Amino acid sequence: MRDTLFYPLIALLIAVMVIGAMYEGWTQPKCGPFGGAEGPADYSLIILNGGDLCRMEGAQGYELDLDEDVLTIRAEERAIVSGVHDNAHFRLGPDLKTAYFGQKLRISLTVKPTDSGGAQAFEFNYSSGYVGDTGWTRFDLKPDWDTYTAEVNIPQKILEAPGGFDYISVRPVVPDKTRAIELREIRFRRLGAW
Repeated sequence: MRDTLFYPLIALLIAVMVIGAMYEGWTQPKCGPFGGAEGPADYSLIILNGGDLCRMEGAQGYELDLDEDVLTIRAEERAIVSGVHDNAHFRLGPDLKTAYFGQKLRISLTVKPTDSGGAQAFEFNYSSGYVGDTGWTRFDLKPDWDTYTAEVNIPQKILEAPGGFDYISVRPVVPDKTRAIELREIRFRRLGAW
């Protein structure tokens, strides 16, 4: 094969591979820390839903499944521990961490028990890392989709740790064996300093 034919074919093959990889990246949900880039500039209302629910990270003893914009969170009894990072959780990006410290937030979660092995209650906790957390807030579940809301005070940071994350953990209450919930949306509404 002549060089005049070989090198253009190689260049075309590389271009197709690069474009294919870029297309794959564009079509995938952007999992990882959740930030407020697509919300209002003042961070007054941030919504986590749809494909962004893939951002939840499972801990040992948790099983996560995202199907049709609904995240199923299944936990074993032994998985329920006190630390936010040791449960299934979302990492909030540094922009939200900065916007929320020392603020009162109204957090609304749209949740229901799963049809099989559904939990009777669920809990959430917002953690600012080593500074502290809001404590576990518990809600008894209704059989169908409902929105559960609580107002929490996000701890005030004394020293800002660059690049760190805040976390929100959502977990089913598991009295025995395994229990599961379905999560459709979390809304963070900033209410002002506390």
